[in-house]
Amino acid sequence: MSSFASDDVSGTEPLDGTVVNETQRESGVSVTVSVVRAVAEAEDVVPAELPVLSEILDPEALDGLVTDVDGEGGTDVRVSFRYCGYIVVVTADSVTLLTD
Repeated sequence: MSSFASDDVSGTEPLDGTVVNETQRESGVSVTVSVVRAVAEAEDVVPAELPVLSEILDPEALDGLVTDVDGEGGTDVRVSFRYCGYIVVVTADSVTLLTD
């Protein structure tokens, strides 16, 4: 579990931090594109102005992890990482940006 996650191993408790932005993921849009769009919106910039996401994580691995869960109808996966000063929390349904 991420160092940002709560002690609740069930994953139902929110992460520590203040929610800056929460968006529902669009069907047919990759996880990485959803993340970049959410951060760009929060920063009021175009996505091309943000650092390349692949410099901090493997976008294909992130897409595969969430897509695999999506395809099976599960929503229990939650991935969190830091990007552009935010804690980004990705689930099968949403992208949430937190400040810490």
